[in-house]
Amino acid sequence: MDAIVQDLRYAMRGLLRTRGGAAIAILTLALGIGATTTMFAVVHAALLRPVPFAEPDRLVLLYVTRATPKDGVVRLRWSRPVVDGLDRAASYESIASFSAATIAVSGGGAAPEQIDGEIVSPPYFRTLGVAPSAGRFLRDDEDGAPGAHPVAILSERLWRRRFSADPSIVGSTIRVNDVPLAVVGIAPAGFAGLSGKAELWLPRTMAPRLTYADYLVSPQHFISVAARLRRGVSVAQATAELQSMRRSLADADAPPDAVWNGVAVPASDARIDATVRRSVLTLFAAAACVLVIACVNVAALMLARGRARRREIAIRLAIGSGRRRLVQQLLTEALVLAAIAGAGGTILAAWGVELLGAASPSVTLSFRNDYGAVGAFAVPALDARVVLFAAAATVGTTLLFSLVPAVSASRQDLTSALKRDDRSGDRGGALPRLVVAEVALAVLLLSAAGLLVQSFARVDRLRAGFDADRVLTFWIRPPSSRYTPADGPAIVERMLARIQQVPGVVTAAVNRCTPFMGGARSIVFFPGRPANRDAAPAVGRHYVSADYFRTLGIRLLSGRALTDVDRPARPAVAVVNETGARRFWPGENPIGKRVWFGTTTGPFADEAHAVEIVGVAADVKYDGTDDAVGADFYTSYLQFAYPDTMVMVKARQAAAPLVPAIRAAVASVDPSVPIYDVLSLDDRVDAALGRPRFNAALAAGFAAAALALAAIGVYGVLSYSVWLRMREIGVRMAIGADARRVAALIVGDGLRLALGGAAIGLAAAIALTRLLQGLLAGVAPTDPRVLGTSVAVMLAAAAVAAWLPARRASAIDPIVVLRAE
Repeated sequence: MDAIVQDLRYAMRGLLRTRGGAAIAILTLALGIGATTTMFAVVHAALLRPVPFAEPDRLVLLYVTRATPKDGVVRLRWSRPVVDGLDRAASYESIASFSAATIAVSGGGAAPEQIDGEIVSPPYFRTLGVAPSAGRFLRDDEDGAPGAHPVAILSERLWRRRFSADPSIVGSTIRVNDVPLAVVGIAPAGFAGLSGKAELWLPRTMAPRLTYADYLVSPQHFISVAARLRRGVSVAQATAELQSMRRSLADADAPPDAVWNGVAVPASDARIDATVRRSVLTLFAAAACVLVIACVNVAALMLARGRARRREIAIRLAIGSGRRRLVQQLLTEALVLAAIAGAGGTILAAWGVELLGAASPSVTLSFRNDYGAVGAFAVPALDARVVLFAAAATVGTTLLFSLVPAVSASRQDLTSALKRDDRSGDRGGALPRLVVAEVALAVLLLSAAGLLVQSFARVDRLRAGFDADRVLTFWIRPPSSRYTPADGPAIVERMLARIQQVPGVVTAAVNRCTPFMGGARSIVFFPGRPANRDAAPAVGRHYVSADYFRTLGIRLLSGRALTDVDRPARPAVAVVNETGARRFWPGENPIGKRVWFGTTTGPFADEAHAVEIVGVAADVKYDGTDDAVGADFYTSYLQFAYPDTMVMVKARQAAAPLVPAIRAAVASVDPSVPIYDVLSLDDRVDAALGRPRFNAALAAGFAAAALALAAIGVYGVLSYSVWLRMREIGVRMAIGADARRVAALIVGDGLRLALGGAAIGLAAAIALTRLLQGLLAGVAPTDPRVLGTSVAVMLAAAAVAAWLPARRASAIDPIVVLRAE
């Protein structure tokens, strides 16, 4: 113990003596540990943390799979008729169905509010292992006749926010989509269902009255299923039992060549979005590279320091100090340095995690995991596991940057070390190799960051084609309890008319999506061509009003736009975008052509009800950032639309102040219909671009840190080299070498190191950046411009770093140096 205390005291004195170098080492390591710990918090939250339910290892999501020659194996959700057949499965302790719903809640003395809810079967809460904090959950006998049990369960958050935590709410009546329901229970604090955002739960037998009339009988696959495995049953055994039931899983109207099956997926896996997995692992790898570069820098510093202390160490060995004792002393010095850096890195990580946690989920942890049915449960936090990782990273970095220098320093030859000057140490060997390694890593990070930045720039340029300035967007969802799908055009038309009368509104229009938000998809058929559903192309479908193109500033290239005259009694018409016109009628005028769509609802679903193309509009990007602009068809919402839709309002000035008046205008048509999800179009597009922007910004930050650290490494090694070669430089200058030649000699040494590292880094980038393929849009992972620019930037930084010690070397006075020798 005394030896440890003595080593710690000596280490602290040593750090204080060389506080400048120690400060640089601590800051360097703190940056690497902080960046890596922050990204580990994201990795842990997004990929490793289990779902927040009891015994999560027994909780699974069940899916039906369909395999066809055209589509391969596709994972689907369930329809209610098929779900009921799962009750005979023996591998599960309980099975529950659930689906997301956006519903309007009235009551509590406040205006109607649109909230997220879930429609569930009675075993849902039992399957998740939760108990009510007040009242009860659903009973099995409340799963009988449709509409027979009008009950609801509130989340603790909704209970406090809307009903002021009034305990008498249990047993009271609230209105949901304008239907009276009795509140029978309150969910426990923090519980938000499998969707991760639910505030209200409704029995599935109420769905026909509240959301979708055919919920209980439709063959469409839109219902998710969760199950709890019996103890001792593995996921593989549960999947095998589903596969033995394959005949009962098939749709009645399924393609004859379809092979049906079932699969059980652990809930912790089902929540993970493949895009998020790739993104966070890539950024974590980038942060780890920064940490490795930091360790390499500090290792070079420790190695140089050890060589400068050759005589001191040799004297200590000569007077009887053991090599093991000496290595312990050197490692203690490194551990003290790393511990300080680890504490600083943990503080930096706490700030980083706080910033990421405050960011929009669509930026950091958005998900498209199996239809978004399961929440991501992925908000990063500095919990015990993350702190433990920071501690492990601190210990790991200590070993990484200090073990080799410590052992190297203790193994020197005593006789030569005592005879030679400190400056006669080895000028080659490990130090240049360390610089080459960190330059290679920096080039790799610069290449990856350049690709992500280039990809984001290409996606951001796709904002062209529409004008988002002063456009406000929001959803309206007239309740199915009062409006059938056939009522959609009428109620929407009345609301649009009232919104248009609000002072300050230029135009108002509807569509069920905005640019970059995605939208409805369908397949399209053409008269005179084979109507093969398996080969029919997929297209975007937009149910829009006459002013939609004006509101968003979308140019009409030929023909005419839709008008208010395009109603059910008039011929069915459509506008196609430029890509669709070019794809389906190359070299022809699409005006006057006819198409129909392979939809299961609405008109235009057969050749007798085909629509006529009356206009061609400029391209607008609707699908996600990973997809190219596709073919889009616009039809008049007056000829068919669902009651729920998105409204877009073009304002004369700032749009935000108009929100209260717009809300009042909608309420004047139907007080039970709130507007919700109110955002400017710019904000909505920014949210859609959040992930590629976030990836590019964070990767660029890591690359900049790596570039700076690599430049510092070049500077440090060359400074040490100049110190070692002082006598040589003095002799050169004494026999005629001028300052320019000496400076060129030092800069050349630096560039040779940088070129060697850049060559290795470039080869690594060509091999590894292919892993970024899924994160890039419109950029090849081996884009020569990006790779070339990365190498050029690194060489420029190395040249600048080399110039500083070169300038110092060129200012050496040979007389002073030789006299000192």
